[in-house]
Amino acid sequence: MTSLKSLLSLIGILTITGLCGCGLQGLPTQTQPTKPISILFLQSPPTALAVNATANIYAVVENSPSNAAVNYTMSCASAAAGACGSFSPSDEGGAIVYTAPAAVPAGGTVTVTATSAVDSSALISGVITITAPLPITVSLATFPSVPASLQVNATAPVGAIVKNDTSANPQIQWTVICGSADCGSFNPTTTEINGETAYTAPSAIPPGNIVTVTATSVTDPTKSASANITIIAQGPTLANGTYVYQLSGPAGGPAGQNAYFVTGVLVALNGAITGGEQDSVDYAIDDNGILYPYAFLSGEVGSGSYGTTPDGNLQITLFVEGAQETLNGTLASGGKGFVSQLYGSLGSGTLELQTSTAAPTGGYAFSMYGGGQFGGQICLGGILNVDSPGGISGAGSVFDLLGQANSGGFAASTVSAPDKFGKVQFVLNPAGATALPLQNVTGYIVDATHIRLISSPTNSFGNYQGVMGGLALGQGANTGKFGNSSITGNTYVFGASTVIQYGTYDVAGAVTANADGSLTGALNWNDGTGNAATPLAVNGTWTIDPTGRATLTNLTDGSAANLTYTDSLHLYLTGDGNALLISSEVINPFVGQAFQQQSSAFTAASFSGTYGLNAAQGDIQPSGGSTNVDGSVAVTANDNTDTLLGFADSGTGTGSFAITGSLSATSNGVFPGTLTGLDVASPTKADSFTFYLVDNTRAVAIETDNSQLTLGYLELQQ
Repeated sequence: MTSLKSLLSLIGILTITGLCGCGLQGLPTQTQPTKPISILFLQSPPTALAVNATANIYAVVENSPSNAAVNYTMSCASAAAGACGSFSPSDEGGAIVYTAPAAVPAGGTVTVTATSAVDSSALISGVITITAPLPITVSLATFPSVPASLQVNATAPVGAIVKNDTSANPQIQWTVICGSADCGSFNPTTTEINGETAYTAPSAIPPGNIVTVTATSVTDPTKSASANITIIAQGPTLANGTYVYQLSGPAGGPAGQNAYFVTGVLVALNGAITGGEQDSVDYAIDDNGILYPYAFLSGEVGSGSYGTTPDGNLQITLFVEGAQETLNGTLASGGKGFVSQLYGSLGSGTLELQTSTAAPTGGYAFSMYGGGQFGGQICLGGILNVDSPGGISGAGSVFDLLGQANSGGFAASTVSAPDKFGKVQFVLNPAGATALPLQNVTGYIVDATHIRLISSPTNSFGNYQGVMGGLALGQGANTGKFGNSSITGNTYVFGASTVIQYGTYDVAGAVTANADGSLTGALNWNDGTGNAATPLAVNGTWTIDPTGRATLTNLTDGSAANLTYTDSLHLYLTGDGNALLISSEVINPFVGQAFQQQSSAFTAASFSGTYGLNAAQGDIQPSGGSTNVDGSVAVTANDNTDTLLGFADSGTGTGSFAITGSLSATSNGVFPGTLTGLDVASPTKADSFTFYLVDNTRAVAIETDNSQLTLGYLELQQ
């Protein structure tokens, strides 16, 4: 018999089952509810906008598959037409361009609303505060920048940048003024706000050499920017002829790999390069990561061209074995070659008219410098006596390695006959304490007293493992005839540079060999560690041997650093007013060139005219490298001062550095003062300089503050 409890359980189950069956069969099917249409900004109205300024606004509709169009409206408290602004199509799909009204509306705000085209209740708004316009600003572009100088009739691009000009057609008006009727011209005279125009210099130099170019906002003529351009005479170009050129990079550096030298000959004819040959030597890294000297010898100069750049410098393009090379420089008087940086300083370069290819004969003062494969620098010099046709017996020759006195001389050595371009090959056999192996050196003859030198592959690979370049200066009839009278009473102006552990070291000065064997003079040195801005008195002693090697010892400048890196030097004399210089410092040796100073007293008028300038700007930090600049400065003599005005460029062809300066004249030819424009970090800063005058045609300049390191050379152009 079924129990009551079991019966109730069965009834409960049947009841639940019945309800479930009825629900599945009798209730309607449920559907997902429809989402309302909504709208949102992908690009919202700005919170603030200046009058006449524009902004993109972008709204999208959601949940309206049949029509996603958006209607835009605006409202403000001003009722006049256009008082709230305007809309226009945007080049961004779906967006609209809102232009603020020309004046701030009543209440100062505009409400922009985006509404769905199918549901007016689906909308979104943003409030824009309309502000007075920001002031228009005008500045001259840094690229293309206004050049520091241009030669007459030359053309250069210039540009300007205008900000906050919200007019419908913002433009720049270009004008130029000077002290004459012809100040140059622009094409076009009106440009877009970030456009550029071409300025052409006047056909004649205006009074004061200066024109002022101005970029002015057309919308607001009270806003403008101006710059001065120095107008200079037509730059000289090369006379037809054959030229010997030499370029070098800094000696030393990590493992010496910064050193490089290029020496060669080019033939210039009516603006074209018609032939020549070239040697180069530098360092390369082999497949195993080993640094080794690499030389490219006897490359043919196939073709090229040359001409003046817009600022009056010279630019030469060469094709050597099909590869293009570009040389930039400044010509000295007569168009005979580059105004070179002082031989031995960082990144020096020379171009000299070749007047003879006769075989070397007699004594030559020489020096070579560069970088060693295993670190440090190479510095050697001496007197080389070619005492027979193609032969060097060793008699009358001396040789110094790293400035160490009495290093030795030469055993029997040779020099080849010149080829058609005046190229010779020296095979030098150093003798004595140096234990230096055979040296193979290529020379390019400039004339009877100048030979440009470069280490050749045999030397680099097989022997001293160094990359070197150098210079030999002929002694002519003075060979072997030097004595005390050859130097007594003479003053030598010199400049030299080297790479040291902390960066660069420059030194320049003027020293006099007195009859009692003492040495007096003045110099400045600079390594960026607290040098003296004024010239220091230098003292020491001197001796000379018959070969023309003068040894300067016990040098002191009275400073705590005491010349910093050397206390003795060698001068290798030629007897005609020139000399080569090397230091005795083994760790950081340096080389340079010295020039015999005029014997008469100097005045401000002694330094007057237009001078070509070449200078190396070395960074105080070793990683900063160096920059070479070439240019021209006009020097005007006053009562006791000289003023300088000119330019320099770093190979761009337009004046990158506008140079001004003032120097105080002294009777000993040491002219201290300031130059503005050469400071890379601060072009308007006046940096301290000292100029050491050789005569009215030449001077050596050294920077004497801690901003940067600059060593330069000036030579009269006209």
